[in-house]
Amino acid sequence: MATAGNAEMARVHSDVTDRIRIIRRLDFTQQPRIEATYDEHGKILKAIRANRGDQAAMLLRAHIETSQAEVRKITLHQVHLARHAGKTMPR
Repeated sequence: MATAGNAEMARVHSDVTDRIRIIRRLDFTQQPRIEATYDEHGKILKAIRANRGDQAAMLLRAHIETSQAEVRKITLHQVHLARHAGKTMPR
């Protein structure tokens, strides 16, 4: 964005990147999610290139919802493991 000379888009991109950093880090711990993310991004870009804004927006919303759900599952699983580990550790 910055290279294209659009300072506002660069700022927005930076803000979004900062806000989704934790989601991205957790979501990218599972190989199937990595592959799905690249596939989902590709479909979003194809819709944009085909001037199908409504379809791109729908695909983007679905991608975000899926990522959030997967991160929730990963987080709950990690909490469960941590609790279980705490119960089995000698005191």
